[in-house]
Amino acid sequence: MDEIAYFKEADGIGYVRAEGHMTALLCPLLKARIHTSLDSPRPPRRIAFDLTKCEYMDSTFLGLIVGVGKRLAAFNGTKPLLFGTNQACLGLLRTIGVLGLVELSGTGAPEVEGMERIADCAAPTARFILDAHEDLSAISAENRSRFATLAAALRKVLGEESRP
Repeated sequence: MDEIAYFKEADGIGYVRAEGHMTALLCPLLKARIHTSLDSPRPPRRIAFDLTKCEYMDSTFLGLIVGVGKRLAAFNGTKPLLFGTNQACLGLLRTIGVLGLVELSGTGAPEVEGMERIADCAAPTARFILDAHEDLSAISAENRSRFATLAAALRKVLGEESRP
């Protein structure tokens, strides 16, 4: 299935709608769009992800959610809000340890009209993927172990020294 992301700010919230299999391909543009919003003179007080039509999330997308959470925590102490998380995505969030860093909504996602489609992204850079996985690795020793080989390979590509 295709992966599609949408973004719009409404009522002081930055809404992200993720559809299909969310992978590293859309993450750089989506992250840039979210950060532009958070860096604006009137930033949203929260970022909400509508995962109702999301069938799968790769580790880079999970890292994006964690990174957004870090920004929100530093900004105003809130967590990303997730709507419509299915059992497959909930399992991924649990396995990687992201559940404690987000808030799950018990209600359906609000209908947000006129969302901007995030598309036509160039392949993510090694730096982008490494940063996302470092955010995930910071969650637990298990994640550090889980992503150690990938992180070492990316650091080698970037000419950086490996960390223990």
